[in-house]
Amino acid sequence: MRIRRNLVTLFNKTTIIPFKFRGKYLCFYCSKYVEEFTELRRHTKGHGECSIRTHSLKAIRGVSNVEIKIDVSDISCEICKEVFPSISEVIEHLVVEHSVEYDKDIEMPFEEYRLKDLACLNCEAKFTFFGYLVSHVNSNHPKNSFTCETCKQKFNKKRDLFSHTKNYHREGGFVCDSCDLTFTSLNILNKHKINRHMSRCNICFLKLPSAVLKRKHMKTEHPDDGSLKCKLCFKQFHTDIGLKMHSRNCRNAEVVFDDNDVDVMDSDVKYDAPKRTSVKQLRENISIVITMSTAIPFNFFQNKFNCFFCSKDFQDPNSLREHTIMTHQICDVRNSIRKCRESESSVKIDIATLACKLCFETFTDLDALLNHLISKHDANYDKTINTCLQPYHLVKDHMQCPLCSEVFRFFGTLLKHMNTIHTDNKNICVHCGQSFRREQNLRVHLWRRHSDGKFNCSVCGLDCDIPSRLFMHMAKQHGVKAAKCPMCPETFETQYSRQKHLIEAHNSGHKCTYCGKLFTRESFMRDHVRRTHLKEKNVECTICNAKFFNNILLRRHLVKHSGVKNFHCDVCGDRFYWKKSLSTHMAKHKKNDELHH
Repeated sequence: MRIRRNLVTLFNKTTIIPFKFRGKYLCFYCSKYVEEFTELRRHTKGHGECSIRTHSLKAIRGVSNVEIKIDVSDISCEICKEVFPSISEVIEHLVVEHSVEYDKDIEMPFEEYRLKDLACLNCEAKFTFFGYLVSHVNSNHPKNSFTCETCKQKFNKKRDLFSHTKNYHREGGFVCDSCDLTFTSLNILNKHKINRHMSRCNICFLKLPSAVLKRKHMKTEHPDDGSLKCKLCFKQFHTDIGLKMHSRNCRNAEVVFDDNDVDVMDSDVKYDAPKRTSVKQLRENISIVITMSTAIPFNFFQNKFNCFFCSKDFQDPNSLREHTIMTHQICDVRNSIRKCRESESSVKIDIATLACKLCFETFTDLDALLNHLISKHDANYDKTINTCLQPYHLVKDHMQCPLCSEVFRFFGTLLKHMNTIHTDNKNICVHCGQSFRREQNLRVHLWRRHSDGKFNCSVCGLDCDIPSRLFMHMAKQHGVKAAKCPMCPETFETQYSRQKHLIEAHNSGHKCTYCGKLFTRESFMRDHVRRTHLKEKNVECTICNAKFFNNILLRRHLVKHSGVKNFHCDVCGDRFYWKKSLSTHMAKHKKNDELHH
């Protein structure tokens, strides 16, 4: 109770902000996730004054295993607005100047952080992510030292030692309830359960093949109504995170499971498949090839080549290659390959000019390079993983298929050819029969095209394959404005109208860093920057060498070279290259008619 009274005094009489952290900032009072430090301060102060009966304070029952994170970026007295450099000084000020009660004899379980710039209060080292700051403080400036008796590993907090002992040192190991396999740690056992055994919905008890699909099922079929009440046992909770933790293990004693329950997927799915590829080793494979050879990694999206490191768009492979070599000579590959989150992930690489960066030996194919790196330079490359790299010979207007040597003019056409002709037909959609090279592509197809009940009209039951068509249908046929503004109660017929409203009413959108103009889509903003500020003209006319921003403008220009005027005036017979010129011409006729009348 003495701790709680002190906390009430500090939180109500000063600008000190308490908070939690679980990968993101959490509000100390309601556990709501908050992205930014400024939003955390605004949200926390929005709760008003707290009391010793506040739930988050009632949960504090001692100091031995309690840690309260507080932000000390701005320490000032809320009564007289005087600013102070430390907590001890503002406490002294409250007691002396304002006669506020504060118990100085009790130890307060504080962990002080400066969220404004994420700087360490002990050595002024700065970080870009709060988790890195916490790790730095625990490792370099520990307040305590607790040692594990089994493995002698040291921990800053007693709770961390307890968690370590619980997760890694159990006599007899950690045994799976389903298959009796034994594992060395609780974390490995949990991953095994997620990957190998079925998950069951806590509410309708439907079996699902993975925890990810279980979460999607819960979100779609059993959406949160905001009541913070368990839908199975009806227990009430104070915070959203408390309800989620309870829901993972909640079971109704009256429910009896039948071993013959129907699974959500067909029974012939290979749940006992071999061990999945390590994502860590897959990322290491990709990193080895990129850093030790001249292979150029790239992405391809919407008929444009994208830089693997900075996502800049290019019309042809030559520009992409030149940009990557000149701009990303030294680049932290680890940040780029974090996008490879699955064991089936792969990276497209250009091997048109392939050589070893260590000894400058040249190669014609990827296998020869890999053998060279492993034998000559002891590269830790695992050749049993055959899904991590997709090699292509990128030559402008001469894209050769790596499997059958057929040549295509465009890379997009080559990809369609490979997906149609060279697919192994292992990943087939059960709804429409379309086949895919990778399971990842099949999952995206199922979500977009065959998500049962996901894009159904709630009025007439019409199925829509994508959300935008559902919005358009409901707006046109039923007058339903389904797109709601997240900042005010207003609703709109389309997502585009909603985004336009956000720009006009709330000054929220994709902002140009040069002129500050707002756009409804990020792609529109990027095109604006390239066209207006960077003055890009990467598309060249093969006849007169004139350059244009994109293919649309090039096609409009090529009409001149064709000599064909497809648009003619019905009044005077004049002909024009473009429809816009005809419209301008017709406006003159209309103006003359009005003058004569």
